[in-house]
Amino acid sequence: MSGDFERLKAFHQVESYLTEETKCLLIKELNLENANLEQRLPGLRVEDEFALILHFFHNCKHIISIDETASKLTDESNQSDFIVHFKNDEKVMVEVKSTKDNKFQISKNNLEKRRLFADDLGYELYIALKLNGYWMLFHTDYLIKNNCRIELSQDINNSIFLTKLNAKMHIIPAGVKVESTYSLTEDDNLGVKHEEYGELTSIKLYYKDVLLFEVSSQNKKHFPICMLFELWNDMLLENITFERLDDLTTKSINEIKNELMTLDYKYFLSTIEHMFNVHNRRHEPSSFLKLLASNIDVSLNKKRLEILLNELIKLGVPISSGVFLANNEVKFYT
Repeated sequence: MSGDFERLKAFHQVESYLTEETKCLLIKELNLENANLEQRLPGLRVEDEFALILHFFHNCKHIISIDETASKLTDESNQSDFIVHFKNDEKVMVEVKSTKDNKFQISKNNLEKRRLFADDLGYELYIALKLNGYWMLFHTDYLIKNNCRIELSQDINNSIFLTKLNAKMHIIPAGVKVESTYSLTEDDNLGVKHEEYGELTSIKLYYKDVLLFEVSSQNKKHFPICMLFELWNDMLLENITFERLDDLTTKSINEIKNELMTLDYKYFLSTIEHMFNVHNRRHEPSSFLKLLASNIDVSLNKKRLEILLNELIKLGVPISSGVFLANNEVKFYT
């Protein structure tokens, strides 16, 4: 499969610009029909997701993605995926890996070659690992001491991902409830569509059964806050109930019955997954990264997130927030 890697990358670079018909033609033209794209493309998209997370935190001077093509011309250029220059002037090299399993292993020989290459250029080497949906970050010394293995249950508390990037936790209290009304008619909608129930016509936010606000086509004052609800829905998908109001109208109800622990960067990723591109397909990290690269910034960055959370607090939702310390303990603040 190594022979088609360059063609795979070429397809990955342009796929978000293409219609489904053109994508199929390009796959055939590049002879990728048997390249197992469904398994191999997600690995490239995870690299783009990591770059987006760095963008969200806004604590990097430079994020440099490394193309491995030229490295094949020399025998000892075992480069990694990114050079990251933080605003505190720390410069590191990062190799990004992912798996849907709860365990990850890399050969010691592979890791040592990558570390030697990073040392030659004067960088410390870190491994950013997305393991069964959870992002973690480790220095190569940790992996070597750990026999080059990572297991989610045993090693997640030793990850420095949250502390290195200055992530925050926001706890949404029990008693928050979001009601969204959809209609199969197209009148007076908010520009959001449910695949089954139609156009979104209104959103109501309650706390302890007290209505805090309602958003409709006539009153969009608090509409930006509703972006936050997308992560809550994603995390509590099994708890959402639907109530048919009439033949054309349906109401969804998402009630937070136990306090919900949320990470700041996941709000950002959730909003991306709920946006649609010009071909009416949901964005994924690669397509959204290209959107940002075109100087079209419609993203929820860290500053905007804090503004929206503060608006919720002013409206009466007592959200607790905290920063991560060593061992991933959380220090809460007012």
